[in-house]
Amino acid sequence: MSVVPVAVAWAATGLLAAFLLPRLRARRRLAALVPLPAAIAALLSFGGGADLSAVSAQGGLLLGRPAAGLVLVCALAATVCLLLAPPADSAEILVIAACGALSAVAMAAGSPLVWGVCLLGGTALLGVRWVAAFPARATLAAGRVATLGAAALTAAAPFLPVDAATVPPRAHLAGGLLAGGVAAGFGLLPLGGWVTGGSRLVRGAALAPWVLLLLPALALTAQPLQAVLPPGARTTFSSILLPVGAASAAWAALRALAAADGDRYPRVILADLGLVAMGLATPETGARVGSLLLLLTHLFVAPLLLQQPSAALARPRRFAWLLLSGVPPTPAFWGRFAIIAALTAAFGAAPLLATVPVVGALLVTAVRGVVAASAAPAGTAPGAAAHLAAWLPPLAGIALGLLPEPSLRVLLGVG
Repeated sequence: MSVVPVAVAWAATGLLAAFLLPRLRARRRLAALVPLPAAIAALLSFGGGADLSAVSAQGGLLLGRPAAGLVLVCALAATVCLLLAPPADSAEILVIAACGALSAVAMAAGSPLVWGVCLLGGTALLGVRWVAAFPARATLAAGRVATLGAAALTAAAPFLPVDAATVPPRAHLAGGLLAGGVAAGFGLLPLGGWVTGGSRLVRGAALAPWVLLLLPALALTAQPLQAVLPPGARTTFSSILLPVGAASAAWAALRALAAADGDRYPRVILADLGLVAMGLATPETGARVGSLLLLLTHLFVAPLLLQQPSAALARPRRFAWLLLSGVPPTPAFWGRFAIIAALTAAFGAAPLLATVPVVGALLVTAVRGVVAASAAPAGTAPGAAAHLAAWLPPLAGIALGLLPEPSLRVLLGVG
């Protein structure tokens, strides 16, 4: 199915809400309705069936089954985030809607150029919003690094596709640009400080477009794009992302151990993104499955953990941290295990030695998160709709952990 209805649904509801919300009182509840039309449009596209990716749609804008499922989950996660966050203003609603539309088109694009331009537009828009709303060095660095990363992805487009007969310099350049763009978009070292620094200022609905919309689009399309690169470009791509991902995962996991409650979750995201980046270094199917499981896990817990800590949401936050603990049968365990198993199959025991300490540090961090959620300061009690919405992500995460294969098949059409 064409992605146009999904993109139009995002854009139209965003514009309508930005115009009407300042004139209405129930802004929080009405703002949460913005992603729902896009979720419905994505659900209606499930009949497409094919596993289309950014390189297999032959230049079209067809929303394949995994992309349609991910758009649906992203839109529902954004809905929960808007219900739990303080009332969003018109600018935040417009940014969420625009990033939603651009990420949907990026996941459906058959052209690497369209893919890169969409991610570039989304990150640039998000960076401008962050700098305008929270002017500081951290947000300026966030906007600059993320946008330059997306620009690198766009710059790789003229060199793609790269066939096996292509001279090595062009192949290495394409692989290097792709790896650099992915690393910057993920917020990995040595540029990963923009995530932890920016997250101290940006919370809730303002941070949601990157975590819930742009990041899934980048991760979903990077794996199949990497898989069709010729050996030279693939070697360069892997040689960059494997050490960068390992260093980022280890550094973020260690920093998460000592992080304050409000700064803990962004570091856990970076650690898992480091593992996903390592998984991108191999075309093994298990790495892709593990990456999708980790993406879904964070889409389920992020709407809760992106909010300011509050005793009113203590119980669902505890469950959210448990889902990130990596203890079987949590979805984080299955995702990390699948990535590590794929890395071990491709590169031997070295990735295992590098990732086991990361998994252990994330377990301790999750336990600290559970304890901290119990001692969170009192906050405004959410309404009935928000209270119900706060429990939906943990319950979905529990189902994903208990039934990972059926969940992936139902949500993303991945066997």
